[in-house]
Amino acid sequence: MKEETAMIRTALIAAALLVATPALAQEPTADGYQLQMSVVRNGVTVISTRTQIAEGAPASATAVIGDVTYDFEANLFTVQGDGAEAQMMVEAHLSRDNEQIAAPRLTFLRNQSAGIGIGDETGDVLRMNIVPIVAGEPRSEVQE
Repeated sequence: MKEETAMIRTALIAAALLVATPALAQEPTADGYQLQMSVVRNGVTVISTRTQIAEGAPASATAVIGDVTYDFEANLFTVQGDGAEAQMMVEAHLSRDNEQIAAPRLTFLRNQSAGIGIGDETGDVLRMNIVPIVAGEPRSEVQE
């Protein structure tokens, strides 16, 4: 009886470990992030530009609509925590024809997607999205 109880207990522990193993597995770490800036006018995206950004390295991009030039510069860095659960922040400076129009900061969890939209006095909405890149491919798109 004792042997039978010990065998059942061992089998239950082994089964519990097998079930828990996928939950303990860590997701792959992002190799970097894809950063997208879009200008939305009257609900329609009129221009969109993308660049890659890595932690601690600045990124920039330019988009032109007719005779109007939009520029953005961004920096990505860790804000809090360690490992896969660390909070990240992307800090951007957006300008139109060399005049700064916004300086958004977006905080999100490492390896996650995030986005922000900012309206301006012209009625345009400036969207900034960040998506992790794992093995050279974005994992998912941020919905606009």
